[in-house]
Amino acid sequence: MNRSLGITELIRAALPEWTVELFELTAMLGDEFVVGGVVLLVVGADAYCSVERGSDRLVSDRTAFIGAVVLGGLALTLVLKTTFGLSRPPASIQAIPRESGGFPSGHTMAATVLWTALALWGDRWSLRRRLLAASALIGLVGFSRLALGVHYLVDVVASVGFGVSYLLLAERVTDRDPSKAFTGATLLGVLAVLVTGGTTDGWLAFGGCLGGGAGWWAVTRSVVRDGWRSTGR
Repeated sequence: MNRSLGITELIRAALPEWTVELFELTAMLGDEFVVGGVVLLVVGADAYCSVERGSDRLVSDRTAFIGAVVLGGLALTLVLKTTFGLSRPPASIQAIPRESGGFPSGHTMAATVLWTALALWGDRWSLRRRLLAASALIGLVGFSRLALGVHYLVDVVASVGFGVSYLLLAERVTDRDPSKAFTGATLLGVLAVLVTGGTTDGWLAFGGCLGGGAGWWAVTRSVVRDGWRSTGR
């Protein structure tokens, strides 16, 4: 399957070499470990606010749901990349050597899932401002993958489509119920292990989904809630 439209080649030829490091940094906005770190920061900030407010819940349903769908999205990204197994652009135009699957773009899809989830279900600013910010960040990540010569335009566009479709489906199926969302994420984690044949990435995806679900289960138990009420204020 030839996915080249000549766009990646055109961008690579037009950009000076000094921009490579800049676009490597930009791509980090969709790096799986950075995405996981942002999820932890969001959960931590929510827990801190709960302490300040004297809430009887350590983590809100809203934040838990966002965490669940993002973790599940990372697992789904790995499943799709492994299943399609399509190659990247030739090494001759890659600014940084990459040999893993090229479709979809993992960085772009991870960025789409994270920043769109925060835009759709966050509670800061207006929805319009959140969506504009998310679009800008996703666009930067997508363009960086083209600028580095490691993906075709088709890969990037498809990644955004996959990411948004997954989020809308997750909301519809789970009705924003964190328990259902974590169950779905864990199932995607299991699928990631099976599809990848038990690679390290597959187990990491599974571990992240299962760990998130276990953490949510723990903080919603009555013993933990009662202890939080007695010590949290």
